[in-house]
Amino acid sequence: MNLRIFDSLDDLVSAAARTVVQRASQRETCSIALSGGSTPKPVYERLGSSPLREELEPRQITWVVADERYVPFDDPQSNAGMIQKTLFANGPSPIHRFLPFRTDLGDPQKTADQLEIEWRELGLGDLDLVILGMGDDGHTASLFPGTGAIDVEDRIAMPVYVPRLNSWRVTITKPVIRAAALRIVLAAGASKREILRQIREGADYPIAVVTRGVETWWFVDKAAAGE
Repeated sequence: MNLRIFDSLDDLVSAAARTVVQRASQRETCSIALSGGSTPKPVYERLGSSPLREELEPRQITWVVADERYVPFDDPQSNAGMIQKTLFANGPSPIHRFLPFRTDLGDPQKTADQLEIEWRELGLGDLDLVILGMGDDGHTASLFPGTGAIDVEDRIAMPVYVPRLNSWRVTITKPVIRAAALRIVLAAGASKREILRQIREGADYPIAVVTRGVETWWFVDKAAAGE
């Protein structure tokens, strides 16, 4: 496990944001998938503000929403809405592209199908970078334990019903995440300590399955890392 431990959440956020800029700067075109969650959010705020915003502005970047709650775009729980208010708070670059899940279609399967259609229309192949969070139950994106979503191999995106939350979600799939050039997992806070310990010992939670054996950088703070 490529584990990078930071003294504080702010240090973690700064390092993650700078890594995104560096990866984007190394390519003529770049595709980056963004997960929701409390830890990624300040990273997007940093990327959407000076001076990093200006560094990203001339780069040809396609931003992809990695997963979404099945709520309207203007719902406070919408990942796409959060990204618009943080990464694009000062307006998107005219040469950037944004691929969210179309939850306005009213059917999770149609929404997943539509994202696949738009993915191909944009000419996307393997992603350059995927930003991932990690839930206290070991889920990442919307690949939750016990839902069977982690086993899907033949789709770019899929709907997922999560019984524990009594809600539908849509998500990019395991093979899409694993095919990316790089994955960055962001984990902060003492609530992540136990699940991180289990993953380091070999537990097969979804976050472990999508990152094991492929280049992944784990950015964690001291509270999550523990001893």
